[in-house]
Amino acid sequence: MRPAAVAIAVLVAVWRAGAQAPEPLPESLTQMVEAERAFAARALVIGWKDAFLEYFSPSAVGFAEGKPGSAREQIAKNPDPPKDLQLIWEPRYGDIAASGELGYLTGPVRNIRASRDGGKPRFSNYASVWKRQKDGSFKVVMDVGINTPAAVTFPVGFTRAPHKTRFTGDYDDSTAPLGTADEVLNSALKTDPLRAYRPRLADGVRFHRQNQMPIIGTQAATKWLASQRPVSSADSRFSEAARSGDLGYTWGTYTIAPRTVTARGRGAQTVNIEAGFYVRVWVRDRSGQWKVALDVLQ
Repeated sequence: MRPAAVAIAVLVAVWRAGAQAPEPLPESLTQMVEAERAFAARALVIGWKDAFLEYFSPSAVGFAEGKPGSAREQIAKNPDPPKDLQLIWEPRYGDIAASGELGYLTGPVRNIRASRDGGKPRFSNYASVWKRQKDGSFKVVMDVGINTPAAVTFPVGFTRAPHKTRFTGDYDDSTAPLGTADEVLNSALKTDPLRAYRPRLADGVRFHRQNQMPIIGTQAATKWLASQRPVSSADSRFSEAARSGDLGYTWGTYTIAPRTVTARGRGAQTVNIEAGFYVRVWVRDRSGQWKVALDVLQ
């Protein structure tokens, strides 16, 4: 091979290697992911209840018996888990704010009990919001999960959520308050979920709904939203944005009124009222608009 050809071959090989190399995670995101992994490992040693008490922030909010309250107090009231119960999970997707103190993670969960169903696992998908504490550690401030009919698949390893178009300017909450974005979305959901969400979908958006597989990405979300009922009411109860103004989360309550549907061969049937809590993770794009990255109903 001639020298010129050798040089070209070397340049191509270097370019390919560089193109295939994954972008390194921010140190703060790595710390948060490692905290989640340590949390999951701890649960296998001391049980999920004690591990939750250890890794949940004193300010963490939980939803039990239809009421929001201290997650730690709600967990403490639960009976101790059976000795043969294993709750196995791992972080596979998420992101953190540029300021490094607030982020979210999600991943698959297996619930295994040797004395139940011959040890056959039950599957779910968790989502958690993490916040750096005064001592520098990360703790969970919000944790919501959904049961799924099968194991939820993720790409191998950990994948950072899309972030190339993320807001990078000086953050002034008075010009684009997250709480207002949440309230505006809730108002629009009373008429048409698709029209409400469509301009507010972040790249890689995830919708988590009970007993369904997650709806992932703007294309799948748009198709799914077209079949969803408007909400009867939605009340924004809390919002918090990171110091960098590019990521935050909200939670609140919602209700969906009953409706009558006609099924072939079954006649008219009434779908019962649905009520509960929602949790949303938002990211702010370069234009300053808040967009939904994760939406979970509990």
